[in-house]
Amino acid sequence: MSQITSAQFASASASGTDWRDTSKAVLEKLHEANTTGIPYNFGFLYISDYLAEDADSILNLFRSVLNIENWVGCTGVGICGNGVEYIDQPAISAMICHFDESDFCVFPLAGTDAALPGKNVKAWLEHNSPMLVYIHADPLAKTDPAHTLQQLDTLTGGYVTGGISSARTKHVQFAGNISDGGVTGVIFSQDIKVATALSQGCTPIGNAHTITRGAENIIWELDGEKAVTVFENDLRIMAMKKIDRDPDHIVLDSEVLENAEAVPEEFKSLFKGEIHAAFPVSQSDQNDLLVRSITGLDPREGSLSVGQSVSTGESVIFVHRDEETLEKDLCAMLMGLRERVKRQTGTFAPKGALYVSCLARAFSDKGEKKHGEMKLIKDIIGDVPLAGFYASGEAAKGHLYNYTGILTLFL
Repeated sequence: MSQITSAQFASASASGTDWRDTSKAVLEKLHEANTTGIPYNFGFLYISDYLAEDADSILNLFRSVLNIENWVGCTGVGICGNGVEYIDQPAISAMICHFDESDFCVFPLAGTDAALPGKNVKAWLEHNSPMLVYIHADPLAKTDPAHTLQQLDTLTGGYVTGGISSARTKHVQFAGNISDGGVTGVIFSQDIKVATALSQGCTPIGNAHTITRGAENIIWELDGEKAVTVFENDLRIMAMKKIDRDPDHIVLDSEVLENAEAVPEEFKSLFKGEIHAAFPVSQSDQNDLLVRSITGLDPREGSLSVGQSVSTGESVIFVHRDEETLEKDLCAMLMGLRERVKRQTGTFAPKGALYVSCLARAFSDKGEKKHGEMKLIKDIIGDVPLAGFYASGEAAKGHLYNYTGILTLFL
């Protein structure tokens, strides 16, 4: 169990056997914080999917005990607390906060269409300039969450971030009440100072390539050559770097790539979901990439299938992701965020934090649970109230990412 308090924010997280004892453990810690005299009026609430069927009971209990009406959050196969992650077990992570009532707008409210920004958003925008739009989305919604994110980005002009809920059965979102489907969340005004950063966790293998023939989710040609040929060449370069072998002595043809049994033992770690296709984000000043899975390979026609629609003329780069690249990139992101906040404010003293991580970062390629991501965050940003979850898609700058970790600090 973890419990951390700062000015205006307090967080607690715990695991348990059912929703009652898990809620009790978290509420006891938050109740201690609630005796400090701070008029907490807002909460972030994340519950593991083991507790999804009891979401109504959990929300009602938290409202009653803490006397807080405004809650946003969702389910996750894993959830995050300060210095700890709870993967594949009953758990709750919550952070309570105090903001001026005029500085935030929860959407949608009960009775509004969860697929669209509620009418209350438009009314609130008439009197406020948004800074941060923190969202939670249902991956099974009738309306594509990516489309609604673009709507929010256009409508608000704020920085849209957050994530898509993850669950093996029932997906739940908290937004005023229980919300099923669509995109929900909260908009904060410019008076709420924040800083956010994204960790890609991937390392480019080679140079960027131009799609010279592609449509839907299939790439036939890269730089005028068969896509598979270009892909194999990049893999040779990576293999040479990783095992210090001459690429001319490494044979990685299409047949070998499709047959895991034929891959030599020394190369097997290269083909366990660690290689992805990445697409540069337009107008990004941070060289951000939309990382997508390589879903198929056709050696006869030399094409690659990827988890995103493509078109001729786009750029793509192949990237490598493993535990080493994840840790290295996360550390660099956290240190860079510290320095940026110091330059902007003169000190690094965040009051609260939210973290959204990709579900794939919570498990190894063998399906085993991994730990350590939250400990590294705590080591670098300190004892800061924090809540979050492992998502099936991460939102930043109005785009949907995969395999990323996104940290938002309240300053």
